[in-house]
Amino acid sequence: MATTLRFDTLDYAKKLKMAGVPTEQAEAQATALGDALAQSVGFPSDLVTLEKNLSTKIETSESRLESKIEAVKLELTGKIDTLKWMFGVLVALNGGILIRLLVVQ
Repeated sequence: MATTLRFDTLDYAKKLKMAGVPTEQAEAQATALGDALAQSVGFPSDLVTLEKNLSTKIETSESRLESKIEAVKLELTGKIDTLKWMFGVLVALNGGILIRLLVVQ
């Protein structure tokens, strides 16, 4: 679905001629401006294509981030379980030391 630019180079050249610009120069300016606008102006179809491309890239990025976050969660869960076990051992050892100190006295 190609969209055309609504720029009438002939009308533009006529307006330049009416303003006193020589015919050859007016036509050259109209053609140059028409070419420049045709290459630099975005059309609604261009925006739809851009939106689809961005949506695809965003979905891909979200998917990769979600999988990385899930991997970090699993890693942290394992480390937290290890820390709980180590804390339990420390509490038991300190409890044993406290009992030993109280019994000896």
